[in-house]
Amino acid sequence: MDIVFGENSSTIAARSLQDALRKLEISGTLYLGYPVLSTADAKVFVDALLVSRSHGLIAFDLSSHVDAHPSDEQIANITERQNQIYASIYNKLNTHRDLRKGRNLGVTINVLTCHPSLEQVIQEDDVVICPPDELSRVLENFGPIQDGLLRPLNSAVQRVSTLRPLKRRENVTKVGSRGDILKRIEKEIANLDQWQNRGAIEYANGPQRIRGLAGSGKTVVLALKAAYLHARHPEWKIAVTFQSRSLYQQFRDLIRRFMFDQIEDEPDWSNLLVMHAWGSNRDQGIYSSICNLYDVNSLDWRTADSKYGRRAFEGACDELNTVIEERGPKKLFDAVLIDEAQDFPTSFFRVIYNVVPSPHRIMWAYDDLQNLGDYEMRSEHELFGLDSAGRPLVTLRNEADRPKEDIVLPVCYRNTPWTLATAHALGFGLYRPQGLVQMFEEPSIWPRIGYEVVKGRLQLGQPISVRRSPESYPSYFVELLNPDDAIMCEAFDSAEAQYASLADAIWVNLHEDELDATDILVVLPSAYTSRKTGASVMAALAARKINAHLVGVTTSRDELFFPNSVAVTHIFRAKGNEAPMVYIVNAEFCQVGFELSRKRNILFTGITRSRCWVRLLGVGPLMKALKDEVEQVRKHQFDLEFKYPTEEELKQLARVHRDMTDQERKDWERKISDAEELFRAVIDGDLPIEALPPELQKSLNEITTRSAEAKGSKAKK
Repeated sequence: MDIVFGENSSTIAARSLQDALRKLEISGTLYLGYPVLSTADAKVFVDALLVSRSHGLIAFDLSSHVDAHPSDEQIANITERQNQIYASIYNKLNTHRDLRKGRNLGVTINVLTCHPSLEQVIQEDDVVICPPDELSRVLENFGPIQDGLLRPLNSAVQRVSTLRPLKRRENVTKVGSRGDILKRIEKEIANLDQWQNRGAIEYANGPQRIRGLAGSGKTVVLALKAAYLHARHPEWKIAVTFQSRSLYQQFRDLIRRFMFDQIEDEPDWSNLLVMHAWGSNRDQGIYSSICNLYDVNSLDWRTADSKYGRRAFEGACDELNTVIEERGPKKLFDAVLIDEAQDFPTSFFRVIYNVVPSPHRIMWAYDDLQNLGDYEMRSEHELFGLDSAGRPLVTLRNEADRPKEDIVLPVCYRNTPWTLATAHALGFGLYRPQGLVQMFEEPSIWPRIGYEVVKGRLQLGQPISVRRSPESYPSYFVELLNPDDAIMCEAFDSAEAQYASLADAIWVNLHEDELDATDILVVLPSAYTSRKTGASVMAALAARKINAHLVGVTTSRDELFFPNSVAVTHIFRAKGNEAPMVYIVNAEFCQVGFELSRKRNILFTGITRSRCWVRLLGVGPLMKALKDEVEQVRKHQFDLEFKYPTEEELKQLARVHRDMTDQERKDWERKISDAEELFRAVIDGDLPIEALPPELQKSLNEITTRSAEAKGSKAKK
């Protein structure tokens, strides 16, 4: 039996119930402190709910006052409480068409009051009151769930059918079309898995981490958790924060749907705050709100960027931490939930720790591999620091029969196994003729992110072959999709031909494949050229009479998707979001130049935005080279075969392809320009090679020889 520990799961009655059910070896899920429902009169907090194929649906009342021999008045109160629980569950389940049989509910709702203070079973009409040690006898009267009803019942209990509502897709008429495939996939994912269940509902009353690969459901789980806490504690100030502004719309929608489904009411947005981490002059963020609390001026992005460069937000939070250290902690929030935690500096977590008082209800979702270069997850000790005695301020523990404080979501529901394998191959440059671009320093990370060894050994300097483990992705990918269509790559002779082909493909998606505009995302790898490139893409789409918007330019930067309009955005606004069909244009941008590891990370991130299909488009020889890499992945049947670098080779990769400061980049660009001028002078005969210093002559001859040998080797192949 899987137990999900919600709030109030540590009471004597709750512990007695779980011990008694464990002894019976019942298969199913027991929710403690969940769900929160409503009637026309009030909220109804269900103390415990068991969903079991063999024993059906059982709601437990654990909070009613019960003496060893209950009085008539107590029994009357218990009866009223059970009736209230029954009515709230019935009203909710009856809204789910799949749970109805004709005019009746197809699932029997059983309610009983269970308390260790009782000495015997009391049963009057429909009212059942019993001590935990008599549960075995009582449950014999509860029958199993009928075939075909367990899955929709779990969906209704977990709220995912409303939290992630299915598109109606009324335009879908062709069996096997992309729209039809999506419709079937969306129906498959209507249930949370056991790990997502725990992440969404388990309440540790303190710090809690939720981690997993992109697409494992962290954002959905965090939204459900925020709504659950708000429903139980509407008086609390709860903040949900993130790095990507486009998540604002997603969080508001998810939380609102859950609240309406649960208590049929709008969230109190004055207490449940969905806020960007930084904030702006127009909208308050976490950082700017804390600056207001301490009566200090917040830094805007331009000011912080001029002072700290790429460390802009970290520097701003460092300054704020200095103020907090001088003035001491102050309460601003009762709970803070952080998405995209891997993107935030340590100083941000320390700021938050000081404005969320004990028990420090800080919950953060951490992407195990958003960026191939940042695969070492910072521990809670690093994030929150030490107290004056040198002890960690936060330590996460997973103990038996207690809510988990460190929850792992191991299944990737977003990316097909072929897409993710290709993303890793390109991100690392596994089949790049010039060699690897980057690699995990610790080989043991591969199994952690869902790969299994096919042959070889996961050790430095050793040949290895790995593939996606079947346990790391849902079976419906293999059943409904095929690898040849999941990822495709195409090289064009000109940018204009690329954009025209993109528009043609999207026209087919909308008019023949039965996809909606909101199923499609066009990603631009370079944020610096996104306006210019975006304008060209928009013009090509307009020529095919396709509505589109450039996110943050022609629309709000806080929303990614709009009805009947295709979203076009640069990679940083795409992060944290997903779409069934993803197009990445000008993908050759990631093939050459400085900071190649960063550019390959961009390619990895763009590819992993796709839930079903991804298309890589680009121009010229560089794109043809990238297409060759994709074909190599396919040729190896999506197994990743390579020789693991040695420790020295790893250091060299990190040094050669590292991120640079703006000044470093300018210095190297100047040096390259000077070298080009020098070599041109030698080639044109304006400068005799003998005029160069002997060491430079030797180096130039070595480069020329190596280049000739490489060309000869390639010609032989």
